[in-house]
Amino acid sequence: METTILLKDESLWNRIQSFSLDASDAAFPFSKKLAKEERWTLDFTQKAIQEYKKFVYLCCILPNGASPSETVDKVWHMHLIYTQNYWEDFCPNILKRNLHHHPSKGGFNEKTKHQNWFSETLRSYREIFQQDAPKEIWEDGIIEKRKPAFWTKGFRFLTLFSLLFLVYSCSGGIWGGVLLTVACIIGFFSFISFISWIFAANINKEQDKNISSNSDGGSGCSGGSSCSGGSSGCGSGCGGGCGGCGGGCGG
Repeated sequence: METTILLKDESLWNRIQSFSLDASDAAFPFSKKLAKEERWTLDFTQKAIQEYKKFVYLCCILPNGASPSETVDKVWHMHLIYTQNYWEDFCPNILKRNLHHHPSKGGFNEKTKHQNWFSETLRSYREIFQQDAPKEIWEDGIIEKRKPAFWTKGFRFLTLFSLLFLVYSCSGGIWGGVLLTVACIIGFFSFISFISWIFAANINKEQDKNISSNSDGGSGCSGGSSCSGGSSGCGSGCGGGCGGCGGGCGG
């Protein structure tokens, strides 16, 4: 079933939709690189790219621009690394205008402003595309989608089971000693699993931080191709919250 879209600029929408971020002659194209660096599945990556295109369209038609989700912003960061594709093809030929990335300046006021801006973006998304923005793309916490469910549910089960086993074994009886030993073994492995989970989560956060940093400045931004209008560098990512495309596309 085809989704009804209330287009304000059908020509722009068609150009964005027909634009492929994957070079036809690339052995390791954009989508595969993005999937590898963010540890996403290829299917999820393709969905994220499609939502990025919708975000770009909103940036260009809304008077105040739009604010991306964490996932959409990661696609945008990766696209900005492909400076020639972004600044020499996508912006001038597809959007027919410049689209700058404006990171948040941080602080409580900025956070509140961007939360309101993001809420307005979701409302506009619903009005333009006649459907709610998909939660798996537009809700923050993308790292959670990469964690095995075992660590959230399985660990709780093991912990509860170990505690019940320990209480029962302490009641004495012939099997008390055996049960106590088994409970201790289960508790030990539960503890090790928990420590491993915490360690892995910290590694993921550091990797995400490095990826964001590299996405903004790893490949460099020469001349006027800056992410935050006017500066010659690419800033340092979203900071206290993802920014957006400011007052829409530049002229």
